[in-house]
Amino acid sequence: MSELFSRIDFAWPWAWLLLLLPLLSRYLLSQDKQQKEHVRVPFLPNLIDELKLDSQPVRDGWLRGTMFWLVWALLVCALTRPEYLTPPQHIQKPMRDMVLILDVSGSMQKNDVEGGITRLQAVQASVRKFVAARKSDRIGMVIFASSAWPFAPVSEDKQALNMRINQLAPGMIGQQTAIGDALGVAVKVLDSGTDKEASKLAILLTDGNDTASQLSPDLAAQLAASHHVQVHTIAFGDTHSVGEDKVDLPLLQHIAQTTGGKSWTAANSGAALDSVWKEIDAITPVQVKSIGWSWHLPLFAWPLGAAMLLLLLLALARLIREKRS
Repeated sequence: MSELFSRIDFAWPWAWLLLLLPLLSRYLLSQDKQQKEHVRVPFLPNLIDELKLDSQPVRDGWLRGTMFWLVWALLVCALTRPEYLTPPQHIQKPMRDMVLILDVSGSMQKNDVEGGITRLQAVQASVRKFVAARKSDRIGMVIFASSAWPFAPVSEDKQALNMRINQLAPGMIGQQTAIGDALGVAVKVLDSGTDKEASKLAILLTDGNDTASQLSPDLAAQLAASHHVQVHTIAFGDTHSVGEDKVDLPLLQHIAQTTGGKSWTAANSGAALDSVWKEIDAITPVQVKSIGWSWHLPLFAWPLGAAMLLLLLLALARLIREKRS
């Protein structure tokens, strides 16, 4: 009970001073003095006692005075606007913005992953599991091939992100690989985030080497580091390939090292790729900020309603008395 009353506050506490207004109006305002005439009646005390004329007026006067002050106090209480402060409700706010940078070049169409699926299908399956585990992160997506494009905004809408993941197709924006451009676009997407306090993370997955970037991967990595974007890299595909299809492991390791991230190699295995995503999930715990919200519930209707009810009862009592008399 004490905790309940401790949460009650008054928006206009100065209104309590109005409780003294009737007293001030009675003693400070000028009143016309009335002349009183006195008639001496010797047997008046015996008559009053016999007819009990003094008990009812005194009792009625005391009742009217009590009711007046009770109604006045309730009206003043309503005027002070009492409020109940609800217990704080804690809301968790994501404190990490993440961008998935996925390769959709033509080489992702190769079906050399165990199970007879394409590389991109294996990536899609693993990414869906990763997104499902990151319930409290804001996640966006950048895709790249011959060029780089933001494909999903950074948000908490995992359903919309999964729809975008399902729409990925090999060669949808070209056949080459623009790693540097993709990293630059991801930095821009993260830098335009609404929450400046959130940490920034990018995960770059590719099965080739940079062949089409206008922004060099080394410069893009320095740009990411200057904007405090940590980049993890994943090399996926056949590490023994040659030419343009060969995964540039030294480049991916350099990007991760420059930005303070880590580099993994998943080879041609869906299970190995799942394991990499799980490791990333483990080393990047969910960051949330708990915010407490309280609401002020107005209570003025209660004393106001009680005052109106008392006035109604007094009016009914007076009406009944007049009918009886």
